[in-house]
Amino acid sequence: MTTKGLMIILLSFAMITSCSKYKKYDNHEIIEDTFSGSATVDNDSDPDGNFSGSGDNGTFSFAWVNSETKAKVKFDITATEGSVQVILNDKKGKEVFNQTLTGGTSVDSFEGISEEGKAGTWKVSLIFTNFNGSGSYEIDPGN
Repeated sequence: MTTKGLMIILLSFAMITSCSKYKKYDNHEIIEDTFSGSATVDNDSDPDGNFSGSGDNGTFSFAWVNSETKAKVKFDITATEGSVQVILNDKKGKEVFNQTLTGGTSVDSFEGISEEGKAGTWKVSLIFTNFNGSGSYEIDPGN
């Protein structure tokens, strides 16, 4: 085999294996759960769920198959202190959404659209810091 032929094979393999960072996970499969409170993801076609904590910390993340290049994100909290941060990464791992709500403030809900990413399996992360309260989230594909 020639050097050129070997390079073509290696480049093709690299392109195939790097297509989706989260491809190995099933839709709604938990990727990380270090949150010491409680968090859920429903097995509907698009993810939604609830969370609660009593001064708890950690990350709750899962895979989500997004057929679109953007996502609609809604989340709200009823909390006296702490924060919850929602981050979305597209199938390549590019961060396309990052928003934080903090307990004890007048802003207790958020609704918005992610930046454009690549359709496929995305990672949804909820990051909790000293979170004392409850909340919910809903994520849908689209613009």
